[in-house]
Amino acid sequence: MEKRLAAILISDIVGYTKLMEEDTEGTVMAWSDARDNVVEPQVEAANGRLVKFMGDGFLAEFNTIQTALECAIGIQNGVKTNSLKFRMGVHLGDIIDDGKDIYGEGINIASRLEGIAEPGGICISGDVFNQVQNRVHAEYEDLGPQEIKNVAKPVQAFAVRFEKLKLSSEKNGSPPTAKKASLAVLPLDNMSDDPQQGTFCDGITEDLITSLSRIKFLDVIARNSTFAYKRTSPDVRKVALELDARYVIEGSVRKAGDKIRLNVQLLDGSNGAHIWAQKYDGDIIDIFALQDDFVEKVSREIPGCLQEAESARALRIQREKMGPWDACFRALWHYNRQQADDFSEAIEWAELAIDMDPSMGLPWAIKAASYSNMQGLLFNSEQQELVEMGRQGVALAPKDPLARALMGHTYLSAGNISGAQSEYETALSLNPLLHVAWFGLGWIQVWEIHSHQEGREAILESIALDPNGPLTGRKYVALAGSYLGENKIEQAKENIEKAFLSNVSWPASIIKASVYAQLGNLNEGQSILEHMAQNHPDLTTNKFVNIYKNPGPAVENVVKGLEMLNFPSE
Repeated sequence: MEKRLAAILISDIVGYTKLMEEDTEGTVMAWSDARDNVVEPQVEAANGRLVKFMGDGFLAEFNTIQTALECAIGIQNGVKTNSLKFRMGVHLGDIIDDGKDIYGEGINIASRLEGIAEPGGICISGDVFNQVQNRVHAEYEDLGPQEIKNVAKPVQAFAVRFEKLKLSSEKNGSPPTAKKASLAVLPLDNMSDDPQQGTFCDGITEDLITSLSRIKFLDVIARNSTFAYKRTSPDVRKVALELDARYVIEGSVRKAGDKIRLNVQLLDGSNGAHIWAQKYDGDIIDIFALQDDFVEKVSREIPGCLQEAESARALRIQREKMGPWDACFRALWHYNRQQADDFSEAIEWAELAIDMDPSMGLPWAIKAASYSNMQGLLFNSEQQELVEMGRQGVALAPKDPLARALMGHTYLSAGNISGAQSEYETALSLNPLLHVAWFGLGWIQVWEIHSHQEGREAILESIALDPNGPLTGRKYVALAGSYLGENKIEQAKENIEKAFLSNVSWPASIIKASVYAQLGNLNEGQSILEHMAQNHPDLTTNKFVNIYKNPGPAVENVVKGLEMLNFPSE
């Protein structure tokens, strides 16, 4: 069983028993028509869950308070031509879900609110009213506190007076699943006795909101909404429901002498589970410099965590319930795995995202980069069509740094080194914290431009920004290459072994075998090549060399080791 917070809508038909006595067949037909043509479509459009029908009513739950109330209004407007009238109650409360049904005090309260609603009307609790009064433009009548059986405190109730409103789900023309992920940054708590630290806390919060707003796949809740929770210690699940936020950041600042500690954590809004947490320490020398330092450090780590969380979420969503962003993140998850089968999957999911929303640039870029990488594995150099596909993605999303970085990958696979470098640099100008762009730039510098020290610094920056992501193995391959270019074989060995912890691709195998050979371990090098040949029997030295447009010292050093192992050249 799962206990969680939910927005609850409960409804029944006014005078159902009497209606059945007077006209059984007509009442059954009217109720069936309302269920099939109004209730079910409205709940589905609001991304709600229709838990059950209850003879003359129904019970549903929703991800947000706003969608629950808007769904109730939509149903009431939709059944106005029907002979039946409904009462409805909406509440935010804890429920227990056993997978088939839901129970709990929250449902008891919603049921009581429904019972005092007027025929054709809606009654909501005070908790709901506090969050929707400025979002759903209806009239609200205060009905005062209501005594509810088995509930210790009276519940404030409000009647909702509504017209045929243009609701948010109708305005945007798409179901909630089409929306981007949303993040609420709550005001940091001041844990010291110094009230001036409150200004410091607010400054960090505001700067985080500004910094994280640069993430193109993310909607960051405005400051005015999140600062309403200042000094309230709210339940994260409640915040997420009230603000329609998928993720929540909260934290605190503690001062001791000249030392300051920032604790910050990223939470899943649906259940309050920790996704990421970190602490940062600093000295009060220049308070503004310290503030900037804290914000930069948090901003480095959050995007990668969110991307992983969104990709993991997309894996759990059924295809038919996906929106374009869900499909896009599913595609990105497969792309990042950097395997031939996954590139095919990435293309399929990117195409689904494009079918749902052709104006999105990122899926076009993912599709192009996936095709390019897949053809590279097959040693196919005909990639101009893919370049044009990637350009289409960039044209649709010219300020999306991830789309620009993926365009860089496509150019790189096509052998356009200057084009790739330009795209990576553009991506970094849009988001200096984008690890994939640092990775791409470092890769070029190591393997194509032969600026080994600069390349190493770029790769290390990428690792610092995302130390455990799906591209980590390839990053260490590039680091190994930077040392090979300087003939530092021991350092190359150390890094290629790190690469093998998460990447066993054939280029990594060839480099590792070569490094072992140059260090005198011919048997181990030969064993690596034999194992690789089981999946890649046609690989040769020339095929390895030809994946680089401008092979230099790093590639030459790899070839040296392969020659020592008598690896076939042709």
